[in-house]
Amino acid sequence: MNALALAAILLSAPASGAARAAAPPAVAWHTKTSPHFEIMHESVWSPGAIALELEKMYSSMRLNLAMFAPWMVSEKAKVYIYSSQDSFLSGEFKPPRWSKGLAYVSKKTIVVYDTGDIGKLKSVIAHELTHLYFEGYFSEKLKYPPQWLNEGLAVYMEESANPESGPWSRALAYFPQDRRVPFEKFFYLNIAQVDSDTKIADWYLQAYGAVLYLYRPATRLQFKSFCEALRGGMGLEDALWRNYRLGSGADFGNKWSAWLEEYARPDKDGLRSASPSASFNFKPVQLSSYTFVNFGAKK
Repeated sequence: MNALALAAILLSAPASGAARAAAPPAVAWHTKTSPHFEIMHESVWSPGAIALELEKMYSSMRLNLAMFAPWMVSEKAKVYIYSSQDSFLSGEFKPPRWSKGLAYVSKKTIVVYDTGDIGKLKSVIAHELTHLYFEGYFSEKLKYPPQWLNEGLAVYMEESANPESGPWSRALAYFPQDRRVPFEKFFYLNIAQVDSDTKIADWYLQAYGAVLYLYRPATRLQFKSFCEALRGGMGLEDALWRNYRLGSGADFGNKWSAWLEEYARPDKDGLRSASPSASFNFKPVQLSSYTFVNFGAKK
């Protein structure tokens, strides 16, 4: 390129400085490795015992997700941990403002930020790792999983990061009938169509409940076969019938509701294993990767 052409390009380019926001400073990443993860943290000190916590999480997730992501046994996933939400939002990955984490399937990478609460951080990491492993399974066939299935499974695995029953499983037992969407509509409802925080929270809880129903220990192979059918292009209702002998959305809803009644029933000692006290005042924002509201005490 000659000097004249170069000058013309420079003159036509937008001015820098005040006319254009400066690029964010590059992050100085610090690396920590474990058998199954490469952890990049922005702070000089990584979140407390994060490598050990991730390996504990991996042991649980491998049992449930290795059939979808065999690579998780031999390859490391990358985990980027920003030091704060502000740093996360202004960083190189450019997440939307509402995001708590991102998963990049093709790069086997997730991106989160540290709130100073290791419990919350573990929940978000478990959620995003599930997207990484599960979406990768569908992407092998250039497919994307149904949204309710993808998010419901991520919440299911997020719960596994809790040593005891977590906030979602406790809330599910108190999920009011009038807050549930009929499954013939729910299965095809995009979260972008939901118009309030309360309804979004209900959508996530119902997605979690649907996956919990389908992915019980006794039905794990059925769940894999169900996902395989969807990945292969089979319609949802056909896949449900083939693998679970569940019919339409209405049939699924009736059987799911009956299961949920049993799930919420007190045990022989008069309490559900995850039952809250009579003064139940559930604040999942304190524990979960997603904010949803208190349903109040069950009557």
